[in-house]
Formats: sequence, structure tokens, C-alpha cells
Amino acid sequence: MRNIDGGFLAAPDQASLDRRERDVRKGKLALMLTVVGGFVALVAGYNVLVDFSPASLVVTMFGLAAAIGGGVLTKHLMRAVRFRVHKPNAGLVGAAKLSGMVVIVLGFIALVGSLDGPGVLRIIAIAVGCAAIGYVKSLHDQQWVLFELDAVGVRIERTVVPWRDVTRLTIDPVGPGMTRLGAVPVNAAPLYVAVQDTELDQRLLAEGVGRFAPQGTQLTRA
Repeated sequence: MRNIDGGFLAAPDQASLDRRERDVRKGKLALMLTVVGGFVALVAGYNVLVDFSPASLVVTMFGLAAAIGGGVLTKHLMRAVRFRVHKPNAGLVGAAKLSGMVVIVLGFIALVGSLDGPGVLRIIAIAVGCAAIGYVKSLHDQQWVLFELDAVGVRIERTVVPWRDVTRLTIDPVGPGMTRLGAVPVNAAPLYVAVQDTELDQRLLAEGVGRFAPQGTQLTRA
């Protein structure tokens, strides 16, 4: 097991790590397309409102298409890479954080423009903004994910158990609208986390176990 902030105490299979990294890299590229497309659409859209031109309108439409297409592709790719259960309202909080970052970055870009800064400075500002949004998204995922399955193992809050150490996974109702998910390691105490039923799709959970868990790993009641 390992804490998500530390190193593995029992190293996972290297092939699984490599496979996950390849798949995650594809998802990050799609996410970057979404972020860049959104930025282009916002900046060009601002120009459309301030000083309309057909070129700005076309760029805005292309940026929106890239952002929407990248978002759909990211969701599809990441679903094949992992299964996650978040804390309640994680999506709304994440959207609020990203929206705030977009407003801050756009304000910074507008400030650079009002100061008649060189064009390269604006490009740097956009690049820094994209990186900042990606960092905020990554940090949000770390803080708001309760349960995760991927090619490496099982994550229960901030603890990761490699598949080689997992004997079985558990699922139990624990109250109105709540379900307890768990992992039973080989030589350690079971790990559990309670999630809201509104955040848990049991069909996708079963598919995730079939996709990521080694053959013979069962999902049972504790």
C-alpha cells in the first residue's frame, strides 16, 4: 500500500504502470485540447464583443468546437483508464474553480494587453494560464476522489493498494442513500470509504472491476 503523497511500499506491476501512463497521457492531451480550445474561444469571443470581425467569429467557433470535442474525448478516454467515485458536488465545485481561474487568467491577459506588452508576453500569459488550469484540475481530483480503480490498483481516499495485494473488493449499503466500498489487502486491515449513491454507478463499478482487476478478484459484500 502507499499514501497518495508517498511512494509505494509494495511496488505495482511495472507493465500496469506503463499501460496506465500511456492511457493517461492520451487523456491529458485531450484535456489540453479542451483547455486551449476554451481559451481561444474566450479570447476570440472577447474580441468579437469589443471589436467585431468575421475572423474573430470564425476563430471563436473553432475554439468552441475544439473545447467541446476535447471534453467529450477526454471523458471517453479517461473512462477507459479508470473508474472514480467523487465526493458530493465535486463536479460543481470543480467547475467553479475552473471558472474562477479562467476569469483570473483572462483578466491578466487583458491587463497585459492594456499595457501594450509585446505579443510574446500575451502568449506566455496564455500558456501559464493553461498550465494553472491543468494544475487546479489535477489538485481538485486528488482532493475530491473517494474511490478509484485503474490498471495499477485500488485507491481508497488517499491510500492506494496495488492489485497484487488485493484479495477482494467489497460493497455494502450502510444507510439511506449511502454505500460503503472497500478493499481487503493480503496482510493489512481492510480499507473502507462511504460514498453517496448519487455519486456511484454500480454498473460502471462492475465494469471497472472486470476491466482493471486481475482475473479472480471478486466484488462481494463485506
